[in-house]
Amino acid sequence: MRLKISSPEKVIYEWFIEKVSIPTESWEVVILPQQTPLVSALKPGIVKVFPEWKKSVDYISISKWMMFTDWKKIRIVTSSATNSPEESEENLLKSKQELENKIKELKKSGSIEEIEKYTIKLEKINADLSLKKIKN
Repeated sequence: MRLKISSPEKVIYEWFIEKVSIPTESWEVVILPQQTPLVSALKPGIVKVFPEWKKSVDYISISKWMMFTDWKKIRIVTSSATNSPEESEENLLKSKQELENKIKELKKSGSIEEIEKYTIKLEKINADLSLKKIKN
């Protein structure tokens, strides 16, 4: 199978794989060869990629958007994706705290849409922090 992960700016990952584990809005989905066609909304989290050519796993942190698959290819389109977060763990933790405070403030007087927007950003930062721990 061929996996392609892209954001509006660039292709993050493109290779032949044995299988992949993807965080969706409903549950974590493992896509195997000859998979039934599937379209699903994604949630921020870690995509676990099992490439054909190596025994180790590749990890990619993604944000929300969509995943499409047929029995030959998998396409993940996300607003942002990283296979190695550039920010330091200290900066990510600082951003996480700021977002948690902002969400707490918005819960008192903000709209549901604003809370959701900041919650998605917080979930992506949590995924980036998890990825940093995996990589270290």
